[in-house]
Parts: sequence; structure tokens; C-alpha cells
Amino acid sequence: MHRFLTEEISIASYSFHQLLADGRIDTYGYLESLRYRYHLTTADIWNGFIRDADEAELRHIRRAMDERGITLANLCCDWAHPWDTDSEQLAANNRMAERMLRAAEILGAASVRFDVGVREDEISDEQFDYVATKFSQYAAFGHNAGFVVGPENHWGASRRLSLQRRLHAAVNSPAYGMLLHLGNWLLEDGRTTDETDRLAAPLAVHTHVSYEMALRADEVLPPLRAAGYRGVFSCEFHRGAHEYEGVAAHVAAMCYALARMRDSAATPDA
Repeated sequence: MHRFLTEEISIASYSFHQLLADGRIDTYGYLESLRYRYHLTTADIWNGFIRDADEAELRHIRRAMDERGITLANLCCDWAHPWDTDSEQLAANNRMAERMLRAAEILGAASVRFDVGVREDEISDEQFDYVATKFSQYAAFGHNAGFVVGPENHWGASRRLSLQRRLHAAVNSPAYGMLLHLGNWLLEDGRTTDETDRLAAPLAVHTHVSYEMALRADEVLPPLRAAGYRGVFSCEFHRGAHEYEGVAAHVAAMCYALARMRDSAATPDA
């Protein structure tokens, strides 16, 4: 595999969530698979793999990454969203966020994803102000630690491009940027999902590409680069079965599309 592909493509460790649940993979197995099964050098770790890791364990993981020549494009964090209506859950979320920001610093992450936390499709002024303030605090930490922090268009109000734009303007920090989940939008203003992805691309520092979107990679990836996206394309396989094999197909589709993008002289197969 060409070196540029190993650096432009990653695999979200969530792709192996069923293997994790079955006790058949851990963080070290993920890193070994990433490097030697799939021949990639850029990781995308879901914090379900490191939820209980203390700082000593995180340093062991960082050593394992360094030994394999692996860098961390994104630390993708659940259970850490800044808004929740339940005060006890919110306190737990805040503790997780603090732990994950420190984990990102130890692991050398380039970016960190926290969800917004607003489950409704619309966001109130109170919710917006609170979320923007929290992300400003997270971005300040990230700026000092050397990484970017931001939300994903994942669920609830975060799936609105209008909200992602408002948050980007409100936080207004070079250490803030979104994780773009391709195609996962509540559509606005008559736009298609592909058009919305293109408009979101300049805000994004990382992407998650589902298997279904990877099958359309020739169509959906070039417009993102043309719109200014410069981050890693990360395969996120959701199907929860035959994960090693499914991820292999997922990565292959992405490699093919990116190789064609790089080689402007390529022609379709006869």
C-alpha cells in the first residue's frame, strides 16, 4: 500500500465493537490489526476501548502506538457530552470528559470528539449557550495540549448543519473543529446529504465514513477535498458481524477511491 494511503485512511476502533463486547479484541489487538492486518498507521480510538484505563495504562498504549509507528488522528468519546438534563449523568459526563482530555494529551491525539448531548432535533438558547461555553473550555485545553476538540453530527440537534456552523462561530478557536459523519444529517434548506457534507467540510478536522458511504467513495470524497477538507478519512463499520472481513472490504473501497483521486490520469476499468 502506498504510504499516502496509510496516512490518509484510518479505522475507527468502534468498527470492532462486537469483538470488544465478546472479549475477542482489546486496544492492543486493535493497534496490531491496524498496523499489520490492514497496513495503516493512523488510529481512531473509540473510548469504549479505554473507558477504564488509568494513566499508567494509557502510557502503555502510547508506547504500543510508538513501537508500531502509529499516530492518533482522533479520540472519539462517548459518555462525555456537555449537555444532559439529568444532573447526576451530567456530572458523570464531565468527569469522563476531563479524563478523556487528559487521555488525548497522553496518547498524542490530533483531535477529540465529544457529542453535543441535545437529544431533541432543535436546540434552545439555553442549551446552545451552555454547550458553546463547554466546548470553548475544551478547546482552550486542547490548544494548550496540542489537539482540536469538537462535536460530531451524530444524534439530535447536532445533525443540523446550522447548529454546527453556529457553534463553530461561537467557539471561534483554532483548537475547535467538528467530526464529520458523512451523510448523517437532518436536511435543511432543500439540500441533499452530499451537498450538506460538502458545506460542512471546511469545518471538519476528521471524518467517519460508513460502509455504505465507502461504496460511493468515488462520488463523495473528492468534493470534500475540493471544499477544503484536509483530515483523515476514517472507516467506521457498524454492522457488528464479520467485523474483520467487513472492515477489510471497507478499507479496500476507500483505498481504491483515494488512489484514483491522487492519480488524475486514472481511467475506469474497461
